[in-house]
Amino acid sequence: MKLHWATWLLRLLLLGTVAFQLVTRNTDGAVVAGEGFVVSLLPLLIQKLSNTHVPRPLEFAFVLGMALQFFSESTKLFELFYYWDKVVHPTLVALTALIAGWLLLGYRDAFRKRIPMHFVAAFGMLLGLSVGAFWEFVEFTGDWFGNSDLQKSNGDTLTDIISNNIGALVATLIGLWLYAHVIRRDEREDMGRIAAWMTHGPRRLLQQHGRVVGGVLLAGFVALVVAAVRLDQGTPALASGLQPGASQEWAFTSDPTGNTQVLSGDWVPDPRGICRENLENPKPGSEKLGLLGLAPGSVFGDQPFTLQATYFEQRPDVSQGSEMAAGIAFGIRDANNFYVLEENALHDNLRLDRFIHGRRRDLREKLVRTHGNESHTLAVSVAGASITAFIDGSEQFVVDGLQETSGGIGLWARTAAATCFSTVSVKVGGE
Repeated sequence: MKLHWATWLLRLLLLGTVAFQLVTRNTDGAVVAGEGFVVSLLPLLIQKLSNTHVPRPLEFAFVLGMALQFFSESTKLFELFYYWDKVVHPTLVALTALIAGWLLLGYRDAFRKRIPMHFVAAFGMLLGLSVGAFWEFVEFTGDWFGNSDLQKSNGDTLTDIISNNIGALVATLIGLWLYAHVIRRDEREDMGRIAAWMTHGPRRLLQQHGRVVGGVLLAGFVALVVAAVRLDQGTPALASGLQPGASQEWAFTSDPTGNTQVLSGDWVPDPRGICRENLENPKPGSEKLGLLGLAPGSVFGDQPFTLQATYFEQRPDVSQGSEMAAGIAFGIRDANNFYVLEENALHDNLRLDRFIHGRRRDLREKLVRTHGNESHTLAVSVAGASITAFIDGSEQFVVDGLQETSGGIGLWARTAAATCFSTVSVKVGGE
């Protein structure tokens, strides 16, 4: 298979991306593309260390995966096109399954081992499935500790797993056919020798220090669990001297700043009301949330109350990104600790989240379809530890057993263009 030129074209694509990002002064994007180029050279390093030629099909499959991942990350394709990860991640899982199958078959042929073909197929497919599932745990860990917002919703995670599984199955079948009908005998033996070289070091390590390795992994897992639990402890108490909240209304189209306090983000008066915008023009996917306090100095929660807001979600241009989320906040202790009922027009879900020390914790989620350039009304009724969520007057879900729901109230948004709130009201008790 004459794929050597194609492999270097992929590497040149990454170098070209580095140059483009530097010219456009996108240093972060240039670093990501540069990292991808360095990683793509790994087959050449393996070839030198193992004294075995890396077959072109094997090299091409690896470099293709790295180029796709790092080019997409550098150019923010994941943020510009919502379903792009459903293309990239299954492809990476598929290439992993394909490479694993090739290496095992090559090992069988190079060292005359009796390994049935169906066992190789199962191994490659299951390895691909495992890699895909493991990556979801990596994303969850990044979200839990770093608030990276990699897992957008339960639906996003589930469709990732489904698409990864399909990719692993299809790639296994294609890989076996290519190995049997396209890959040359000498390339098969080279793959087998590379597989033996790659597994020699780990095998010796586990044989000589298996208990130590197991103990270290167990200790690391326990430390991770303990850190995850301790991370959410120590939430701030309510400030002293706050007045009990009373029923109020805000008409932001006529009075855009009345009785409000900016807690985070840029909030701009607009004919459409008070709008959350990004005056710093962040890169797609880098948009920060904004929180606007209502009736500052007041605390709501001693009595049941209902907070309602009408908003307009502007659909961003493709070059801006794709984020479109609007919400109403309650139980506000400060800019990093509060509850928010959020409707996301990008991911088609209504969700209740709690932010603890600035990190999102997903409490409830439901599929609710809305679109950009539409107006909708969000409402939440809070009665002690229980809340009821509404959108456009329709009850969506009830959540019980919540803690620390008393606090300030406000408006919340994360958007690539603009999220504008026109009217807001809060009704306390039986008023």
